[in-house]
Amino acid sequence: LGQKVATPVFTMVDDGTLPNFRGTTNFDDEGTPMRRNVLIDQGVLVQYMSDVLSAKQLGMERTGNGRRESFRYIPIPRMTNTFIDKGKDEPADILASTPSGLYVQSLSGGSVNPTTGVFNFTCREAYLIEGGKKTAPVRGATLIGNCLDVISNIDAVGNNLDFGPGICGKGQAAEVTAGQPTVRIRGINVGGSRAR
Repeated sequence: LGQKVATPVFTMVDDGTLPNFRGTTNFDDEGTPMRRNVLIDQGVLVQYMSDVLSAKQLGMERTGNGRRESFRYIPIPRMTNTFIDKGKDEPADILASTPSGLYVQSLSGGSVNPTTGVFNFTCREAYLIEGGKKTAPVRGATLIGNCLDVISNIDAVGNNLDFGPGICGKGQAAEVTAGQPTVRIRGINVGGSRAR
């Protein structure tokens, strides 16, 4: 805690109190009230998600993240409604100031190794960026990287914010919501081909 893990424009939140979101309840599966937890604040790691056991082991307070799929499983620390908080940049300005790149409109699935932070996500809809404009569609693009490397390369965060439903795995499924604004990442590995 207290270490810089991302650029100063990056803030990440887990909030189990957002009305009508999939990860929202009054209490987690251990009876701890749900709450808003700022995990990374302006690039600095300030909070972990915890359940009763991890909070005790780490000497920290419980955060309302002790969740499980059903009574057949033990609660473990996991996300509720997790999102990158909105920033100050206009999404149109982010695009216009990007000379070349890949504009990812939506993702269709992927995975993250929670031990290493290595991820891969398939782009459902993506376009080339040329001269600050979206141009040709890109089919089959996959984003591959390491979470810490990516959040250390975000240089613009939009003032918009969009949420979508999801499932947190970890060997037992839990309904969650994830969200983010428009972000620009200075460098990320991309695989795919231009649509013809």
